[in-house]
Amino acid sequence: MAGSGGGRHAPASNGTAGAEIESIRRALMGGDRRSIGLANALADTISESSALFDATIALLDDADPRVRMRSADAVEKASRRRPDLLRPHKRCLLDRVSLDGQQEVRWHLLQLLPRLDLSPDDRDAAFALAVESLQHKSRIVGSEALSAMFALSRDCPALYAVARRHAEQALDSAAPAMRSRAKRLLELEPPK
Repeated sequence: MAGSGGGRHAPASNGTAGAEIESIRRALMGGDRRSIGLANALADTISESSALFDATIALLDDADPRVRMRSADAVEKASRRRPDLLRPHKRCLLDRVSLDGQQEVRWHLLQLLPRLDLSPDDRDAAFALAVESLQHKSRIVGSEALSAMFALSRDCPALYAVARRHAEQALDSAAPAMRSRAKRLLELEPPK
């Protein structure tokens, strides 16, 4: 799971779950990494089926970076409607944020963090992962990390103060995306 896909392999087909995984995998292949392919259609489908959602989560380990990024995109979009589908995957998703080097996967994982059912310790760990992600070379990852920090700190004034400090620092970023996101986040109402 480390790095940007080295050593990964396509999940083996075994029974119905393997057939579902392979079917989804084929639907997500093709094109290049600038295209989301059929991720939007898949998000609609998997939001209605925990088995298909689980099969799509399994594809986050696929050897093909296009499949991994489109799987992450579909999981993120489906979880907007059905965050409950994330519940059985909480631990693996938290672990994956820091381990996945593929930027397109990582920014979607950061978007998922606030939707997870987190204990206070899990929330603190997720927040730390978002802070760590601010250093990623991708400015999209950095922007999503800032958003995750603010979302995770809604009920914790101490974390909110840290998120605010990072956003204030991001106002001086060379990256326009980071400056814009930071400005927007700083305009939000602070938690009570």
